[in-house]
Amino acid sequence: MLVVVITGPIASGKSTLGRAVAVELAGRGFDSAVIDLDLVYEMLDPSPRPKTDEARWREARRLAAKIAAGLSGRRAAVVVEGEFATAEQRIELSDELPHDWRACFVSLTVDFDHAWERVMADPTRGVSKNRDFLAAHYRALGNARPDDRDLVLDTGEISISTAARSVADWLLNTPE
Repeated sequence: MLVVVITGPIASGKSTLGRAVAVELAGRGFDSAVIDLDLVYEMLDPSPRPKTDEARWREARRLAAKIAAGLSGRRAAVVVEGEFATAEQRIELSDELPHDWRACFVSLTVDFDHAWERVMADPTRGVSKNRDFLAAHYRALGNARPDDRDLVLDTGEISISTAARSVADWLLNTPE
């Protein structure tokens, strides 16, 4: 089972790229599913308030892994997209995957100005339309560094279709 995890800051293109990667993999013969961590969180907490409960995020990461495991035998690949910037966040997902599975991580980057433009153009955005909130989020992630094994893509510099092809090529050529 191919498991690719797409992580990055708010408005880096995680959801858009996650779906594009699933389509790209399907075009290469790997029937794929996408798990959106924000939607998993909302399954656990359907209230309209901002998604700031860290315990709920931990629960959502573990549940996302269980959903991925439940797709075993039904899909050849699963794309999980959400925030997995820290080692702890990655462990919350990885510990719930079957022991012989390995998640491959794609870390997205984008500069604040690109992110701000994307947020302002997206009518579905909530608290991230608050410039101070978004700036604080980007400052907080400033010290986070992708793992050396991650594929790192700057979505402010490349198109989603190019990024999806790059992810599929990398996934299909990464040794177990």
